[in-house]
Amino acid sequence: MKKIIAILVCVVMAAALFTACAAETPAETSAPAEESASAEASAPAEESAEASEPAASGEAKTIGYYKDAADDYYKAGYEVFLECLKADPETANWEVIDKVGQGTAQEQLAAVEDFITTGVDAIVVVQNSPEITAECITKANEAGIPYFALTHAPTVPAGGELAGFIGYDFVETGVMAGEDALQYNNGEGVKKLVMVEGKLGQGTASAQSLGFLQAYEEAGKDIGGTANDVAVNKTAGGADLEIVQWSSGDWMADPAKKVVADVITALGADGFDGMYVQNDEMMDGAIQAIEEAGLNPADYWLGSSNGKEKSWTWAEEGRVTMDVNQTPALEGDALYQMLKAYFNGEEYRQYIAPYLTPYNSSNVTELTLVPYVAADYMAGREAGDYVTDINDPKFTDATELITFN
Repeated sequence: MKKIIAILVCVVMAAALFTACAAETPAETSAPAEESASAEASAPAEESAEASEPAASGEAKTIGYYKDAADDYYKAGYEVFLECLKADPETANWEVIDKVGQGTAQEQLAAVEDFITTGVDAIVVVQNSPEITAECITKANEAGIPYFALTHAPTVPAGGELAGFIGYDFVETGVMAGEDALQYNNGEGVKKLVMVEGKLGQGTASAQSLGFLQAYEEAGKDIGGTANDVAVNKTAGGADLEIVQWSSGDWMADPAKKVVADVITALGADGFDGMYVQNDEMMDGAIQAIEEAGLNPADYWLGSSNGKEKSWTWAEEGRVTMDVNQTPALEGDALYQMLKAYFNGEEYRQYIAPYLTPYNSSNVTELTLVPYVAADYMAGREAGDYVTDINDPKFTDATELITFN
């Protein structure tokens, strides 16, 4: 009997031992299983991170976008940029932080510093001045954030890195206006000009004035000195071109309207035969002033730049003589292409000038002009009505427009 009991005890103990071992077995095997699952899940993440240096395709980005003022030109480019992002599945989820200044250098610097603090993936700036931009580029470089300049040519500090620049050649814009002015009055050319700059001495405004004067200079006309001297010193011109008034319309219609009204009052209807009014908003004010004075815009050479849709109508009606299609829509589209290429780790043209298309009252209906309005631009873009690819040779190299210290 004692033997039977002993045998039973041994059986029970063996069973208990087997049960305990069986219970421990899953615990031992589950740990490696978790480690394996974790390793498998983390592998793609690690590969994605490696691919995202410098970029990861399809990864959401945050862009800090600063505009120096609430200018319709700056706004139009920005709106097209947003539309291009939305239209592309790879960039549709990008976030854009928009800041608008009131035309001061300190606001630009503060905006860039805010973008850096926020930790944006790229900074885009329509600058206030080249000098403050140099400081902003330094700060962005130190933070490891790519800096893109738009519209106005920047100054890059020594050792600094500018990831991209897109802006028109404003000197060439002025040349196109000057060449047209030379054909006025059966080739006699404009003799008494009112120059309405956006802001006296501002880079883009001075560039347009310089270009206009260069056209006369290259044609062998007496303008009272070199084109550069006359443009910088705002002198009165020479025998072939007298500049009867240097004025500033602040890029807006109302200030320009007052300027032109004052000119008409001071000089009279015969005191000038042409006006170079350097953007379409100012031209709007100039036309109003001329017509309200009882004068006919068609009796004068009136040249401008921007080439907005309303200017196409003015040209057809003969209310402006010529304009240059210089739409910021192409800038916004080019910016989208640059940023996408940058974050995909692809090569791209770093510094470009979009193409210009001059038109006048005789050929405006024959040309395909690029719209300002974002919806119209995107429709034409989809239809292939105009060149938008920054790799096309119509987009020229803009390296010479930038100041590298």
